[in-house]
Amino acid sequence: MSTAPPDTGGGTAEVKKQKQCTILVTGFAPFQDKFPVNPSFEIATRLPQFLPATGKHTNPVRLIIHPEAIPVRYKDVYDLVPALLSSYAETIDFVLHIGMASGREWYALECQAHRDGYKNPDVDGNRLPAAHGSLEFGDCSEMLTTSTANDKIMSAWRKNVEAQTMFGDLDVRPSDDPGHYLCDYIYFNSLAWFARKGGSNENANGKKRPVLFLHVPADSDDASLKKGVAVTEALLRAIAESLGPVEETGDRTTESGTR
Repeated sequence: MSTAPPDTGGGTAEVKKQKQCTILVTGFAPFQDKFPVNPSFEIATRLPQFLPATGKHTNPVRLIIHPEAIPVRYKDVYDLVPALLSSYAETIDFVLHIGMASGREWYALECQAHRDGYKNPDVDGNRLPAAHGSLEFGDCSEMLTTSTANDKIMSAWRKNVEAQTMFGDLDVRPSDDPGHYLCDYIYFNSLAWFARKGGSNENANGKKRPVLFLHVPADSDDASLKKGVAVTEALLRAIAESLGPVEETGDRTTESGTR
């Protein structure tokens, strides 16, 4: 009879490690004379490099902040998005773009973006041709939506924000109208990049589109920026918790999106 102890699953059993959850964050440069500071970029640059580990992620959540404010120019955004996302394709799990909404006093989480209808000029006075969307993104739907569990993230965001009692009541809302301007445009470009990455040659129908857009109020005083950072951190924690953990032995999708 064998006297060897039973195998209880301990000792030399392989422990599977998680990859670090990583989120890319961007903000915009100023674009209106009456708002010489764009709070979206100021908030982004004030975010920490890491957020605490969550229930699903044993490692701290890493934030990569794009170091330059994105110019409010159509061509800059069109050129930047594929280069930026391709450069981080092996690293990031999610993208959060932040922009300013001068007419809103609340924080809005956008769930969709438009291909067409960009009639307003950018900071240089340039407009997109009427056929730009169909010519450059003809393989994409006229409306692209995030592939994330938006309702779940919204609920968790609200819960996280309610815990920020030092700022009083913080108004956070879902939105389906990103504005047909550069905020809408960068959101669509990123969604299209991911849709093409996972789609066919004829149709940008990739199901994995891990992108969201956050609109913040225009106030840029120190107190408002601190509030904006707290709200954005609360959203990023909600996003991270919505993402399933990835084991070290798993692979992130590294295929590059193309125009």
